[in-house]
Amino acid sequence: MSRYYIERKSVIAAGTAILGAVVAVLEMSRFLRIPFPLFPLLKFDVVGIPMVITYLFFGLLPSVVTCLISVAIISFRSPFSGSMKGLAEFATILGAYLILRGKNPTTSYKIKAFAMASGIFLRVVVMAVANILFLPVFYSKYYTTQTAIMVLPLICFFNAIQGAISILGGFLVHEAVTRRLPSLRA
Repeated sequence: MSRYYIERKSVIAAGTAILGAVVAVLEMSRFLRIPFPLFPLLKFDVVGIPMVITYLFFGLLPSVVTCLISVAIISFRSPFSGSMKGLAEFATILGAYLILRGKNPTTSYKIKAFAMASGIFLRVVVMAVANILFLPVFYSKYYTTQTAIMVLPLICFFNAIQGAISILGGFLVHEAVTRRLPSLRA
C-alpha cells in the first residue's frame, strides 16, 4: 500500500470521527431546534449539515456513518423518530450523490444547484412514502392511512425546508472551507 493511500484513509477516518462527534453533540444537546409552525411535532435542526459536510469531504460511506450516529442517539428517546431522521438525512445525501458521483463537489454552481434540488426532491419523496407506510403502523392510535395522507402536504413542506437547510448549509460550509484551504479539494 502506498503512503498516500494510508494517509488518505486516516484523514477520512479522523474527519468522519470528528464530524460524527459534532452530530452526536448536536443531537444530545438538541441545539437550535425550532418547531415547524404548521405542525409543531416536527422540528427544524442543523444536525444534517455535518452529515452533508461529511459526504462532500469524505464520500458516501462516511456520511452513512454520521447518519447512523444520529439514528443511534435519537433512538434512545424514540426508535421510530431516530429511524425516520436517519432515513430523511440519508435520502438528502443520496439525492446529491446521484448528481455529484464522480464529480468534484467544487464544480460549477449549476451542478451544485442540481445536486441540491435532487437531494431535496429525493428526501421529500422518500419521506412521503415512509410516512404513509409507517405512521399508521407505529402510531396507530393517532394515525390511520387517511390521516397520514391528510397531513402529508405539511410533512412534505417540512422536509423540503429541512432538506434545504441541511444541504445548503453543508454546501456553504464546504465552499467556505475549500476556498480558504484549497488543498482540501478532492
